[in-house]
Amino acid sequence: MKKLLVASTALVAFAAVNSAQAADPIKISVGGYMNQFVGYTDQDEDGQQDYAEVNINSETELYFRGSTTLDNGLTIGVNIDRYSDRDDAGGDDVFLQVSSDSIGKIRIGQTKGAAYALSHSAPNVALGNNDGDVSDWIARPTQTAKLDNSASTGETFVYSDQTMTADEGNDGQKIVYWTPNFSGFQAGVSYGIQRNGAAIESAVDVGGSNTRNDTAWDAGIAYNGEFSGVSVGADVTYQRNFNGGTTGTLVEDREAWRGGLSVGVAGFTIGGSYRSTDNERSIKDIDSSGWDLGVSYKTGPYGVSFSYASFEEDSSATATTEDKAKTWVLGGSYDMGAGVTLIGSVFGAEYDDGATNTVNSTNDNEGFGVVTGLKVSF
Repeated sequence: MKKLLVASTALVAFAAVNSAQAADPIKISVGGYMNQFVGYTDQDEDGQQDYAEVNINSETELYFRGSTTLDNGLTIGVNIDRYSDRDDAGGDDVFLQVSSDSIGKIRIGQTKGAAYALSHSAPNVALGNNDGDVSDWIARPTQTAKLDNSASTGETFVYSDQTMTADEGNDGQKIVYWTPNFSGFQAGVSYGIQRNGAAIESAVDVGGSNTRNDTAWDAGIAYNGEFSGVSVGADVTYQRNFNGGTTGTLVEDREAWRGGLSVGVAGFTIGGSYRSTDNERSIKDIDSSGWDLGVSYKTGPYGVSFSYASFEEDSSATATTEDKAKTWVLGGSYDMGAGVTLIGSVFGAEYDDGATNTVNSTNDNEGFGVVTGLKVSF
């Protein structure tokens, strides 16, 4: 890992000292997207909880991006993505990138890990089924369990909105490298932290009670190619989170393996993925696994897809029960042109806390929903 850091620093320095005045200065362009959805859901109201049946969801992001190619062949790019809804204050990917056909790409800044860009999973043309879209509409219980490393029992089902089977995509400070593409094969590795808005020496754990310099690294390899009209994509990735500043018999490094596969032919795409994790959230002996599978079909401006996802996590380090989440999404889309897409989805979810058998428990929830709206890119 030290060799990676030294090589990366040397590459950036090389780009700086070998730049030529003939290269055009970087000019920033502005883009982004806005999604506006309205939907109806019917879900449990156990424990006298009252969920809204009709809801509105919006998501907006602005992109500020630019690049220049130096006379030595290196392309220097900047990327600044900002969440732009009224209640959003944070940024998304914010990084500097150095790249060329011969050296590949290197990023330094607040960005996702290398494995995230290499991953394949079930296709969706409307709402996603592996990124938290369903839990925006059908409430995922957060209940009373401790989420810091002091917890050994009573762990309740909680998973990141981005991580049923995908690699974590949090935009913590990282250094990321991808190799050039060799006949469809590409590898990547990254080192840094997963927490948004925190430096390596000041990261705070999920529960917020233990300050520590948690770091993580991931690596993966992917293939994307086409044979006689059949497209194939596959990947295998690995991630490990190292704990710093917090020790004890209940703390263990988190490790995750995942794989994904996608096959497309004549407008159809079939894809899926699987992930297995040891010591979820760095809590010893809390293990989890998840998978998704789906199919989509696109013809002209129309698209339709169906996907199913399942996730299981140990209720505690010693319990034989598991907390479970199961979600499905049927979606359709229509490309109206000029960056405007009309979407609609019917979906369902079931969340079960394996440690609680109480009738009408607030730790469980299930329901279904219908959503429609517009996606606008600019």
